Amino acid sequence: MKKAISITLETENLLWLRGQAQAADGNVSEIVDRLVTGARTGGRLEPASIRSVAGTIDLGDDPELTGADEYVRGLFTASLRRPMLVRERPPKARRGSRRG
Repeated sequence: MKKAISITLETENLLWLRGQAQAADGNVSEIVDRLVTGARTGGRLEPASIRSVAGTIDLGDDPELTGADEYVRGLFTASLRRPMLVRERPPKARRGSRRG
């Protein structure tokens, strides 16, 4: 899901983004989204944003994870029941001389 926001950029950065968008047959929003995705997935971040996740996860009724094995096995079993389309590719023909 995408959400519209407003950002303020230096003139040179905006001109650069417009050039990138034109070269990619896209728009500025797509370029900004790609740049942010690349930075996020590439591990580039502000040092101040690094923080512990302690206390941010609610384990519900199983804080010792005693039912985790059974839960994961259930997920695996359920995934095996789903239909899956599988296509085999024929072997590639060998090039070269034929024996006769």
